[in-house]
Amino acid sequence: MRVRFFSYFYPPCIGGGEVILQHQAEELARRGHEVHVHTTPFTNMDGSTQVECGEFVEGGVHVYRRPSRWAPGRNPLEKNAVTPDFLRDSWLAADLLVCVGYPSLHLDLLSARCAATGTPLVVQNYITADFLREILDGAGGVNKRLRAAYWRRWVRPLLSRASVVIADSPAATAALSSELGLDNVRTHIGMAVDPAEFDAVTPARRRALREKLGLGSAKLVVAPSRLSRQKGADLLVDAFLPLARDGWKLVIAGPVNEPEFAATVREAALPCRDIVITELPREEQVALIAEASIVALPSRGETVGGVVFEGMYAGALCIVSSAVEAARDDYLQDGENGLLVESESVPALRSALSRAMAEPLSAVRAAGRRLVETRFTWPASVDRLLEIYPRA
Repeated sequence: MRVRFFSYFYPPCIGGGEVILQHQAEELARRGHEVHVHTTPFTNMDGSTQVECGEFVEGGVHVYRRPSRWAPGRNPLEKNAVTPDFLRDSWLAADLLVCVGYPSLHLDLLSARCAATGTPLVVQNYITADFLREILDGAGGVNKRLRAAYWRRWVRPLLSRASVVIADSPAATAALSSELGLDNVRTHIGMAVDPAEFDAVTPARRRALREKLGLGSAKLVVAPSRLSRQKGADLLVDAFLPLARDGWKLVIAGPVNEPEFAATVREAALPCRDIVITELPREEQVALIAEASIVALPSRGETVGGVVFEGMYAGALCIVSSAVEAARDDYLQDGENGLLVESESVPALRSALSRAMAEPLSAVRAAGRRLVETRFTWPASVDRLLEIYPRA
């Protein structure tokens, strides 16, 4: 099967959707499919940095990074990346077209191709139910009213004509069906873990990371997420500060997506020598998660929370916000394979941290790892994806 994915972003841009796309593409290529990814050169979701354009083969996948411009200002249509080459690429030979992310230039183009040629189109996205409702509500100014009208009058018909729309959580599936009236939505929790990546972490690599970050022999609470308000690092700092004690450190490790927010978090953490805020390459990020006693995701809104799976596989106790929809509705059973806390509640987060720092909770940790081993490895994730693709 010849599959063409279209996405604004692809690694080395770091984000959950980008990780999912890369692993899906490479796993399909390993299974003998001809896989192409058409993307931009941007390495940050604000379009501020980029790599070289060109055509590459990466992990068995044909990757096309096309020259693009980032639209200035606030764009109510959310079509921030302008990539002229997609006009041509969207008509290249394919057995299956996959649009990653919407609304987007590539959704418009691939929908036109699908209507003209009948080529099956799958649309994959990671919007939360709450954010979809916020978009459609249109409250808060002219831009938001325009965005709501655009979604209802333009995006909804395109999604309804796709062969399949894939949502990343049960709540998102329900919202797309109820709020937009779609009857072609399927749920697929796409994020997963590569066990070999974590099993390859050596004691020497762990020691080197501890030395680099000045962690000594402390037990670690790790938040391996982007520094953006959505991810809730400020909540975690507020919750951890009264619990700071010898023998424990909090490490917040991820790229900065919102500089002003990151500065606020750094300022709040400044009085505490037991809080480390850093950005690490992937190899060191994996080593950090492997060293974690606790992995925390206090997100204000998210579909899956892939770092939770990584923490579970590594044997950490995972503390997750109830705003992480798939955790709340599917994979996390509070007190059985992790701890679920009320979204944006610093007291609830602090209570969970205090418990996890005081109690071993060995059975909870073991149950988390078993969950990942049985459901959330990349081969298992792509097996489920291939049950959906034939519908197209």
